[in-house]
Amino acid sequence: MLNYQTYGRYRSRFSRQNRRRNDNLEQQAQAAFNNIVAKYSECETINLSEIAALNPKRTITKGTLARSIEMAQLPTSGSFPAGWDMKEYNGGMKFQNGDTLMARITPCLENGKVAYINFLEENEVAFGSTEYIVIASKGAIAPEVFYFLTRYNDFVDFAVKNMNGSSGRQRVSAETIGTYKLPVISPKDMVILETIAKEALNKIKYNSLENIRLSEMRDTLLPKLMSGELKINEVDC
Repeated sequence: MLNYQTYGRYRSRFSRQNRRRNDNLEQQAQAAFNNIVAKYSECETINLSEIAALNPKRTITKGTLARSIEMAQLPTSGSFPAGWDMKEYNGGMKFQNGDTLMARITPCLENGKVAYINFLEENEVAFGSTEYIVIASKGAIAPEVFYFLTRYNDFVDFAVKNMNGSSGRQRVSAETIGTYKLPVISPKDMVILETIAKEALNKIKYNSLENIRLSEMRDTLLPKLMSGELKINEVDC
């Protein structure tokens, strides 16, 4: 038998372990990205816009109930958002699985607000802030790689240095981001990088969804326990 207090301790411990796993996965994948890119630092370069679509067209009919990820839900570390809501679409940037979101406005850009989208339903299109830039692969490179690009210090520095606008409301444009130059990486090393990036982000998604399920179970149990509908020792393990 599992009482609520025991379940609460289990959920907290399991959630912390998953967060630590996610941190380790991301750090290892980012280190691999940094090392491979550094290896080609003196080689031929290519503009980001040649291999990635910036703010690609996605379609949601106005008034449609859709998943919304707002700026406050975009993490400053890690690839998985803090949550989402279901709202009627009335404008904002649209995105789907395989897209990377990055904030383009100060101070959100400097704070590292970025997310990788890989948890939507098949063919689902979600939306969020107008202050996002959406990065999608054009097909030659796995989309997961672009998430780690947005966490790459040189790329972040480039974006910050190219912000424009009045003090406190500066933004970088998608067009400017598209001019960022990446080294041309050999097919062999690109396969290694893509494999590491895919495995890390898939595992991070699994761990993050597991934490969400545990939280939902807690939220379902607590009102029933408080109302007396469910007795402590009636919850089977």
